[in-house]
Amino acid sequence: MAAQVHTTLQDGVATLTLDRPQALNALSPELIIDLAAALRASAEDEATRAIVLTGTGRAFSAGGDIGWFGEVLAGGREHAQSEIAGYMEREGNPLTLAIAGCRVPVVCAVNGPCVGGAVGIALAADIVIAARSAYFLVPQVPQLGAVPDLGATWMLSRLLGRSRALGIALLGDRIEAAQAEQWGLIWRCVDDTALAEQAQAVAQRLGSASAAAVRDTRRLIDDAPSHTLARQLDAERDAQRAHVGADFFHAACTRFLARTAHG
Repeated sequence: MAAQVHTTLQDGVATLTLDRPQALNALSPELIIDLAAALRASAEDEATRAIVLTGTGRAFSAGGDIGWFGEVLAGGREHAQSEIAGYMEREGNPLTLAIAGCRVPVVCAVNGPCVGGAVGIALAADIVIAARSAYFLVPQVPQLGAVPDLGATWMLSRLLGRSRALGIALLGDRIEAAQAEQWGLIWRCVDDTALAEQAQAVAQRLGSASAAAVRDTRRLIDDAPSHTLARQLDAERDAQRAHVGADFFHAACTRFLARTAHG
């Protein structure tokens, strides 16, 4: 079977492209496995300084693969329960964790509809940029009688708060890219024709920063909601102590002081 995710590496940026356009990049077990493998290989490559995750065709991803769901349902309800829970435990959930905990920063370029489980995958990235024609849709509750998954409930509540997270999850309304930007669900909404260029530019900026400082800032931001202010201040102090002793900090300060001295 042909790979359902393709990887390119240019100037330190690995681009991982979901490539199942005939199925709107639906999240088959094979695609999830391929994406996890591509993410792992890119993160382990020392030449990779940042990752861009995007899709090919009209959609970023239509979410769960209905064809696969039909196959497992044909085996009966208990079989379906076991298969779907196992798929989430073995493939889906580890993928979301791998994106969120990746060694290098991840930019998600949402090129079209982002539906169901794909919402959790996209929002696990550090920076999310969406094409103007894209939208986010969490249909599991109103359309299927299931719950949002692959991290969507965690991401939505942290990014938007309870009222908007519940509105999106329970009502299943489309959130257009411009609205997603206005609400703070994503970093930026851009014209469709500018998406790839903008995502690469952001990835290049992230890749040129101190990898250690980027890593620790991601951790500090993620840990902040569970910390008291005093604990967070201590965590910032501890991280800062390490970074001000690093070569990157000293070189940057030297350049800044040189510019200041010359007016």
